[in-house]
Amino acid sequence: DEHGKATKQNVLLLLQSERGELVCDPYFGILLKHYMFNQNSYILKDMLIDTIYTQIAIFLPQIKVSRNNIDIISDKLKGKLYCSFSGISQIDYTHNTFNLLLFDEARQQA
Repeated sequence: DEHGKATKQNVLLLLQSERGELVCDPYFGILLKHYMFNQNSYILKDMLIDTIYTQIAIFLPQIKVSRNNIDIISDKLKGKLYCSFSGISQIDYTHNTFNLLLFDEARQQA
């Protein structure tokens, strides 16, 4: 549906943006490079989940997400990082699941 597609695009924009990248709001986006290029640990993963949860709660009120429903999946062999979460649309109250590519090492090198 159209609401689901628009929400997915908004979530992708939010999660693939670095803070300070958008001129209009220096707090929009996550510090993905900070998490990607520091030593990988469960603490960093937990901090990234917190950041994603907070950013969605602040900037995307059209979707209600529980922190427990956010997961970070790392595919080290392919150099990819994914975010998976489910939430309820506050527009039509449908339950949506999102599986998003946050980082692709191949794209960064191209």
